[in-house]
Amino acid sequence: MITGTLTQNAANDTFTASVSTMSFDIPRLSVVANPHKAADNHPDYQLVFRTPRGREMRVGSMWKAVSEKSGNAYFSLALTDRNGRTWRMNAVRNEETPEGQWQIVPLAGGRTEAIALTGKVELLDDGNIAGFIGSYDFDMDFAAVENAHKREASHPDWHIEARSPGGVLIRMGSIWKATSERTGTEYLSIAFMSPQGGLHRANGLARPEQDEGTYEIVAYASTDLAVVA
Repeated sequence: MITGTLTQNAANDTFTASVSTMSFDIPRLSVVANPHKAADNHPDYQLVFRTPRGREMRVGSMWKAVSEKSGNAYFSLALTDRNGRTWRMNAVRNEETPEGQWQIVPLAGGRTEAIALTGKVELLDDGNIAGFIGSYDFDMDFAAVENAHKREASHPDWHIEARSPGGVLIRMGSIWKATSERTGTEYLSIAFMSPQGGLHRANGLARPEQDEGTYEIVAYASTDLAVVA
């Protein structure tokens, strides 16, 4: 669960980056050419943060990259946070991105982790969703807005959004309308990233004792809802 911007500076081959997650905000990072690059796999740039006394500290690296699928150029970044955890991310562009700017997004892919969950979501009158989700290490409120760009059945019906400690809006997952193949029961299929960065799946189930349009969030088991009903 990560967002931010990478902006090219006008003066030379340097950038300024801002990065936010549900755990931290880093409003300003300097991105400078790596003076020690001696091989192709060495990073092209260094991510530099200033300590409270203004000293420079290297906190990550950035590589130039090209997508094998689309042929589009992008940047691959690795950043170590205040707790010593390393986050991987990409800086990408699309047709709506301003010139000289890239959008920082989570690294695609990764293994989905099964965890114990609690939570509840409610369909709102405007078609959006509000709710909360929690586990041993986190408990957070979120909103899910309708996906205005849904073109195919595989595209999510809602995008899940939450705010970083500094108030930055972060896309943390997606929700799909779904139907159990075994029982014909309608439910919500949820994919999200926790504040710690783990990728998780969950189901939203409509219980008989709950109000219409309200779903209980339970740990993902399978599309066979008899397992978790």
